[in-house]
Amino acid sequence: MHRDALRKIAAREALRAWGPGVEDLPWANLEFSERMLREHLTQDHELASRRLVTIDGQVELLRKWLGLEAGQSLLDVTCGPGLVARALARHGIAVTGVDIAPAAIRHAIEITAGLPCYFIEADVREVPLPVAEFDAAIYLYGQPGVPTPEDQREILIRIRRSLRPGAPLVLEVRDAAVVDRRPEMRWWSGSRGLFGPDAQLVLTERQWDGEARATVERDIVLDIETGALSVFGVTECAYEPDEIAGLLADTGFPTVEFHRAWDGLNFDDSATWLVAIGR
Repeated sequence: MHRDALRKIAAREALRAWGPGVEDLPWANLEFSERMLREHLTQDHELASRRLVTIDGQVELLRKWLGLEAGQSLLDVTCGPGLVARALARHGIAVTGVDIAPAAIRHAIEITAGLPCYFIEADVREVPLPVAEFDAAIYLYGQPGVPTPEDQREILIRIRRSLRPGAPLVLEVRDAAVVDRRPEMRWWSGSRGLFGPDAQLVLTERQWDGEARATVERDIVLDIETGALSVFGVTECAYEPDEIAGLLADTGFPTVEFHRAWDGLNFDDSATWLVAIGR
């Protein structure tokens, strides 16, 4: 059984953007989302959600950039466990969050009790959104770079329809000028991790797809006891400012301003991010 798994690993396809096994992580899976929630909430790293102190700094910048005031409404696309929504709602901003992960949505509801927040467990590609309802929208932490270009364009059009005329949308994407394009491969082993509770051997590989202008990362997970093989992976585009400006203009946001590296806010890998505000 283990020999069969090793053969499959040896015969694996080359990494390519949105290829087999690297379309996106299984966010909607309940068990996976419970394990991912632990990663969102830890203050040891910022690989899933940012640390609370970082979020507070980002929310202050978002309020300044967007002119957000108490009583206004905001759409939080791929809101995760509600950490940003809670920070905004504490300033009196009414937040509607959308995310496909059941554990994240459950946690978001729990931590925002008594605050002006409403959460929807749904795929952002399909969720019905009200028309001309929100004063602003945010779509953060690289998530705009994960869907295929076709899906991404449709998502942005749907967000635009949900906003009042002239309302801003904030996108946070990887900055193509500084993104790490070096290939990487590493093995590691452990148990009770993101990919399951049992002892596992994991091959993590990362590659830059120049044609798609995207980083592709794949985790091939071998269950040490059973020999079962699983594959997890994600594709994430990086953007130059003119590419984002063109994408936003095509989807109803003709005016764009940029903030590289969150205007100097200091947090893990802050220099790799490009914030675009389309109106």
